[in-house]
Amino acid sequence: MPELPEVEAARVLVAGHCLNRKIESATVAKDEKVIEGISNTDLEALLNGKQITAACRKGKHLWLEFDSGPSVMFHFGMTGSMVVKGVAAARYRSFVVDEEQWPPKFWKVQINLAGNVQLAFADGRRFARVRVQEDPAANPPISSLGFDPLLSMPPLKDFRGLISKQQRQIKVVLMDQSFSAGVGNWVADEVLFQARIHPEDRANGLSEEQVEKLHHWLHEVPRQACEVGAVSDNFPSSWLFTHRWSQKGNPCVEGGHKIEFNTVGGRTTAVVPALQQRTTSDPVKRGASGGSKRKRKDKGAEQDNDDSAPAAEATAEDLDSNRGPGFCR
Repeated sequence: MPELPEVEAARVLVAGHCLNRKIESATVAKDEKVIEGISNTDLEALLNGKQITAACRKGKHLWLEFDSGPSVMFHFGMTGSMVVKGVAAARYRSFVVDEEQWPPKFWKVQINLAGNVQLAFADGRRFARVRVQEDPAANPPISSLGFDPLLSMPPLKDFRGLISKQQRQIKVVLMDQSFSAGVGNWVADEVLFQARIHPEDRANGLSEEQVEKLHHWLHEVPRQACEVGAVSDNFPSSWLFTHRWSQKGNPCVEGGHKIEFNTVGGRTTAVVPALQQRTTSDPVKRGASGGSKRKRKDKGAEQDNDDSAPAAEATAEDLDSNRGPGFCR
């Protein structure tokens, strides 16, 4: 699913094309599963005539602020995407964003803006959520999120304190949105690979050196991914991401080390055992504290399927501007 870098790319897309434009008309699909807590006609009325003043993000949540009234929030779920007409859309390995027709297939919200700019939010699997809130930053789910690794990475000393309280497997900790907002499956795997930490190691059993590396890469992986607009062709060749979806039978990272796959925290996990050796002496038992092999329930907007990833066709050119902080206060 879209993770921090992909949602930030969507925020930058909106910021680059839609800010300070008046909404001339809005059309909202009659889908009570995706459009949550407000009718489609009431949301249309709320949007019509407003001017978009800010595009904000924390973790995997994006919201639009206007010159008056409440904000509109978007959680992308498994297949949510923002599309601007005439601008190349992001593409993912597990689903394709429709950009050949307008409105795009599976659209949920269409907005026609001054200057002949058209914006749409689409979602084929219907796990996305569109909500209305007066002050998203001050209320759940945003207020319940942990630090955003791109926007509010804590100092190393504070980070050590947070890690020391965690007895769970380190990958489970990283993907807990109340710990680090926006980290999903591929980001967590990449961070741990770069830090040379095994995903099943117990968090509070990591060495000081491991925690320092984890702190560095937990910020650096999202930063580098966002710097290139989440365009995977521009990710470093040394990244696990570049090789984990290889069509060959035995994918390897640079240097020929084999990538293996197991299940951690209920998610397919890529790990390179030659470079990510187990270090904790008392590993968490499988199935405990969010460990391996657990059943998953449909939790709607908060349900993540992070095995999807952006393909090389995702646009970078239109994401180079307006890269300021996504979190609005």
